[in-house]
Amino acid sequence: MLYDRDEHGEFLHFYTELAGARVFFEVVERIGDYRGFGVANAAVRMAAHHEARQCAGRA
Repeated sequence: MLYDRDEHGEFLHFYTELAGARVFFEVVERIGDYRGFGVANAAVRMAAHHEARQCAGRA
């Protein structure tokens, strides 16, 4: 889960576990008038999903 905030509001962001080999769902909520885009966390998510695929034998 990612949490960020700026002077205008807050930002909540998370990804689900993989559903199948490569499908996941992304959930985002902006609270107030948050104007940012969150932290660049795609590389972390991709690494976690890759590891999950490896553990499941679906590289």
